Amino acid sequence: MSKENEKQQLVKFCVYCGTTIEENTAYCPNPKCGKLVIKIKPGEYKLEKQKATPELKKKGVISRKCSGCGSIITSSILEQCPICDTKLEKISEQKSVDQDKKPQRKIGYVFTNKKLVPEQRFILNRNEWNLREGIKVFSNSLLAYVTIRLILSMLLTLQVVPTDSVELNFTTILLSQMPDIIFGAYPLYYILKKKHKFQKLGLILKTRYIIIALIIGILGSEILILIDNFSSTIISYMYNSGINFFDIIAYLQEEYLILQSANLIFIVLLIVLISLSVISIEIAFRGVLHNTLKAHFDNNFLGKATAIVIVALVYSALFLFFTLPIGIYFFIPNLMVFLFLGIIYEINKNLLSTIIANLAYNIFLIILIVYF
Repeated sequence: MSKENEKQQLVKFCVYCGTTIEENTAYCPNPKCGKLVIKIKPGEYKLEKQKATPELKKKGVISRKCSGCGSIITSSILEQCPICDTKLEKISEQKSVDQDKKPQRKIGYVFTNKKLVPEQRFILNRNEWNLREGIKVFSNSLLAYVTIRLILSMLLTLQVVPTDSVELNFTTILLSQMPDIIFGAYPLYYILKKKHKFQKLGLILKTRYIIIALIIGILGSEILILIDNFSSTIISYMYNSGINFFDIIAYLQEEYLILQSANLIFIVLLIVLISLSVISIEIAFRGVLHNTLKAHFDNNFLGKATAIVIVALVYSALFLFFTLPIGIYFFIPNLMVFLFLGIIYEINKNLLSTIIANLAYNIFLIILIVYF
């Protein structure tokens, strides 16, 4: 009896049209169908049933639907639709953590600019900059710097008669440090927001490395002072050789007199602002741009040298553009200083060494100008 029931269960209906199939029938009796019916042997059916593996639980995949074009986005790292650039809804932290615990799946691809790009390219490393990420962070910092400098220039210009130039005084000297301080604020905010490591900026804050950075920084500041003395010779030579459309000598003397006539509180305030400015500039140029370029050009001698030269040129050109005509005389000195700081950084691999060298150099110059 059980065998008969088993046969009825095995061959009972046509899989194409649902017509009842009699035993030992090769074709479907339905005239509209008439298709071949494959009979399964009971032994084979039982064997297949025994070998059948238990159903695996489907892994939950985070997917989001684009509100703009309706595309289904399965990548958890994209913040906007690669098809129509519409901003995607954020993935909850719990879902993100659950997905990270799952074993890695095959590499996905993202469609951008008429080509498929591995999604690994968009994944951010907590310890190292990639080119896209580093340039974006530095560009945002540069935008903030330019904005603050333009606002300050407009405010100072509005206070004077159109035919006159902005008066050099202690207030303008203090305000001139503000754009530099803003420069490094965004990279710090970015690192803290993304919960990345400070090592990404080149900051190694362990006691042993701090002591080494302090020693190298102090020694480096002495060489920077020698470079500054040589820079004074270069500026004098440029002025005496015919590049004298601006009286740079008189400008520097006026600046020295303002600093010497200031009281102690203003001098301390200036030192604090310059210290913040130095830290900020080093974070933006060395911590972000230098490390980004070095990672892109490979971590060899040529890659390091290329990064050092590009960073020095970018800083010198930026200072030249925003401090015309004074910047013309300081282009070569700034280039020399930044090239040397880049070498110090590559020797120690710690941003603290260049920060300490630059800080000690600037503080020494202020004390030298004010009291000697």
